[in-house]
Amino acid sequence: MANQPIINGKVVERSYEDYRNSLYLVNRRYQRKLVWGVSEKRAFIDSLANGYPVPLFLFSISEYKDIVRNEIIDGMQRLNAIFSFIENEYSLENGFYFDLSATAITKDLLDRGILIQKHPVLDRSQCVKIVSYELPYSIYNESDPDVIDEVFRRINSNGQHLSRQEIRQAGATSEFAQLVRLLSTQIRGDVSHDDVLLLSKMEEVSINQELNDTGINADTVFWVKENIINKEDLRQSMDEEQVADLLAAMVLNPIPPSNVSVLDEYYGFRNVDSETRGKKIEDAVLAVNPERLSEQFLYVLDEIKKIFYNRHKTIIGHIVGPRIYKGPRYFQILFLSLYELLVKQEKKIIDYDRLYNQFDNISSRTMNIAGGGGWWTSKEKTDLVAATVGVIASNFVDRADGDPMYHSYTTEVETLLKQSHTENSQYDFKQGIYNLATGERNDDLLKKIFKTITAMANSGKKSVGYVIVGVADKVEDAEKICERYNTSYIKVGSFYITGVDGEVSEFNKGNYDEYFGIFKNSINSMPISEHYKRQLGSKMRMVNYHDKSVIIIKIICDNGAAFFDNGYFTRSGASNDPIPVSPESMPAFFAKF
Repeated sequence: MANQPIINGKVVERSYEDYRNSLYLVNRRYQRKLVWGVSEKRAFIDSLANGYPVPLFLFSISEYKDIVRNEIIDGMQRLNAIFSFIENEYSLENGFYFDLSATAITKDLLDRGILIQKHPVLDRSQCVKIVSYELPYSIYNESDPDVIDEVFRRINSNGQHLSRQEIRQAGATSEFAQLVRLLSTQIRGDVSHDDVLLLSKMEEVSINQELNDTGINADTVFWVKENIINKEDLRQSMDEEQVADLLAAMVLNPIPPSNVSVLDEYYGFRNVDSETRGKKIEDAVLAVNPERLSEQFLYVLDEIKKIFYNRHKTIIGHIVGPRIYKGPRYFQILFLSLYELLVKQEKKIIDYDRLYNQFDNISSRTMNIAGGGGWWTSKEKTDLVAATVGVIASNFVDRADGDPMYHSYTTEVETLLKQSHTENSQYDFKQGIYNLATGERNDDLLKKIFKTITAMANSGKKSVGYVIVGVADKVEDAEKICERYNTSYIKVGSFYITGVDGEVSEFNKGNYDEYFGIFKNSINSMPISEHYKRQLGSKMRMVNYHDKSVIIIKIICDNGAAFFDNGYFTRSGASNDPIPVSPESMPAFFAKF
């Protein structure tokens, strides 16, 4: 039985102090995205300024990184509206910004240059009135994730402020629902290293509708960039509906129809048949294995990205025309046709350019989707996929033994780079292993790479760390590499993928296996445990990102603390070297494992 929550009040100023002390958590396993625009934020601040009552804020007590904090169950959008207003991220409708001199904490942040005052400044008395408002807090002393999921679902299932897909996903814990969520975040790019993160990090991984510098620009998200859906559709989580529809078509035979009610039934809503359809798709996902399904899905998506990479038209613009009518349905036929050939028939593409040309205006010849909306029948989907496969099949050949399959290198690299923003101590980026000036191999750097990755493992039980070689985090460094090796870079977010191809060409005569062998062989000489040597060797990979070769070194803490050269090290930030664990810190250090 659930515990009774404790109701109390907390003024905005104290709430903001808790925020600056990193005491608010968001669990992305069930929480929605930050979706409020400036108009919605302004309306809420106006309620505070006028003393109007506001809904209850609900939290559960949660321990995160050895500190007891408040996990937000309900009220994330409202808290973000308050704190971002205080920090001058937006003004009121009249153009006035919060006066940072109005409270002791914001004045201190202003004096230290952490916050910058924007103008014009709101009257001090109005600012004091806002920060003195007592927010209704309800603290729920419950640690069982299943109970919290159910509380979240009950609070939000009847809420009109949630989109239909967000209501479906609210608190949903099935393997199907979790797979939809995880794939959707990877495709959108709003990924985080862990499901649980600080509220202050949420803006970095949220889709930005307002065209400012915070978060992810909606126009750059795959679904919007390729004209499959628009920005408002993205805000309403229609991208997740597409992922759900596609996953269902991958695992169910025959391909199921598409409709609002069908999607509801996948999540167990609507009618007595819902349980049957929901159980059927859950059993099918488990039969294939969620991890394998994820690999297959991202593999097909990456092949689509390759076909349309650096083209002058969007996907929908190319296969349909400049209009976006029924963009999602055309994309589904494209995806499922490639899925049939690449995964089910185990083929590979032999001519990307020819295949691209065959997709030119294919909607007028083959992908002729019937007019009208609403129900999309199983038969029409199946027939359209079969017809499209028949047209493009000549661009595919059988996959030879040993050919890699189900690897989503493009999306994987992008995901790792974007995840690093929310837990940068667990990521490190190296441009290469040769000195740009002398051309000498830097064996000390190789040793430091493995020392760093053991420090990442020492964050705690089940922690994951990555070192990625072939990536620069500063444009100046990327330009030096490109000038040295006469290559180019690809900008992804705030990173620059240079690849290691220049080093391979100059120092290993183009032999990629030999270059990769330098990393593999160096593991054996590293002063680390045999268990982690084996793990690093098995997980290390060289992958290709749009013709840029990148090495990914990964570690998972699954066998206690990882020592290096008879010592233990930790890491507290991306720019910090591994720090030795002091003797007095050893008891607390080993308690994490």
